[in-house]
Amino acid sequence: MSIKIFTVLVLVNTLSLINYDIAFSGNYWIKHPSPVIRNFKNCFFINNNTGWISGDSGTIIKTTNEGLTWSILPTGVYNDIQSIFFINERLGWAVSNEVFPDTNSFLGTRILKTTDGGSSWINYMYPDSNKFMRSIYFLDSLTGFMVGAPITIVRTGDAGFRWESMDTDSSLQLGLPLENIKFINDQVGYACGGFRDIAGAMWTTTNGGFNWKGLIIAPEPFMDIYIFNPAKAIAVGGDFEYGSSYVNTTNQGVHWNYDTLGTFGVATGIDFRTPSEGWIALAIAQKFTYTLDTGRTWTSIYTPDSVSVNDLQFTDSLHGWAVGYNGVVLKYNPTVSGISYEIENFSPVNITLNQNYPNPFNPKTIINYKIPPGVKGHTSNVKLVIYNSLGTEVTTLINENQKPGNYEVEFDAGIYQAEYIFINLLQA
Repeated sequence: MSIKIFTVLVLVNTLSLINYDIAFSGNYWIKHPSPVIRNFKNCFFINNNTGWISGDSGTIIKTTNEGLTWSILPTGVYNDIQSIFFINERLGWAVSNEVFPDTNSFLGTRILKTTDGGSSWINYMYPDSNKFMRSIYFLDSLTGFMVGAPITIVRTGDAGFRWESMDTDSSLQLGLPLENIKFINDQVGYACGGFRDIAGAMWTTTNGGFNWKGLIIAPEPFMDIYIFNPAKAIAVGGDFEYGSSYVNTTNQGVHWNYDTLGTFGVATGIDFRTPSEGWIALAIAQKFTYTLDTGRTWTSIYTPDSVSVNDLQFTDSLHGWAVGYNGVVLKYNPTVSGISYEIENFSPVNITLNQNYPNPFNPKTIINYKIPPGVKGHTSNVKLVIYNSLGTEVTTLINENQKPGNYEVEFDAGIYQAEYIFINLLQA
């Protein structure tokens, strides 16, 4: 059986622990074949197997076998697909803006609908040619919403054939575009938007989307939202001048906390792999930003081959997708969890590396681990290795056979000039 390296990262003078593997997360996202070279904007998976990716020139591709093969779907449109949404494997919608810069022709929003998973689509124009929708979201097979520019939230109750404008808060008179909309249940939803160099705003509803309360809370727009529960949500965005940023609320949008992500680029997509581990796509910055503490702190890393990623989605803790420029499709790889060795009669869940204490520490900490009885006879070879943030081994604390039991090792990080110290425990 395979043995896993159990890891913990000790952060000197910081608050959080970060898994060692995440810091080298180029291995966690692997480039996946794509049938087209398009700039992908959105990905939407209804389960681990079936998903759709949309982008420029009316492109939508689909997989039903976890990305092993893709089909190019005949949408019948030639402008960028702004948003795509499915409620099951057959019923879905998309929106595209009819814009022809060469002729200065602006025709409005085209709505697409499929009832067979995308094999065929009907499409029709939204009746107001001055509205340009950016995002579409459905609560069920009949009830859905679209948001766009200028400030617009519309609702349908008949699967998208007729739309009615909702109250978007008369206190916001700037006409700010809305970029995205999401619901956590049939009553509570969030929307985000804004315009660069002017303002970023958030909207909330508590009555099923009929009325929305808006607040201007930042100098740059927000592009995507993740909702933890009805009261708690986070939105991400930014612009080229200020860089990427985020806001969060814990009281259903009554108050928002704003902060920057500390890196260049515009945050265009966010999703959480686990309740505490979240990822953000930073588009042209060619980076991901991730958190392991539910968004309190964020760390930026380059994407594989420095590709530009626009959107990402996790269907569960083991399955995720990210898409971007030039047909880039990345797939989350849950099998890369360190170095594996073949060890007979060994279960990798038996040995545990516990939380070091104190953490943060300056400069000393205690590392403790446990070898339970019955692991590979009476003794186990244990190797406790320290790495710096570049993945270079700086010292080995333990490399010996040890009997089952509880162990403690003191580590003094004061002699190492590194922001992050990684501790690996390997049993062989």
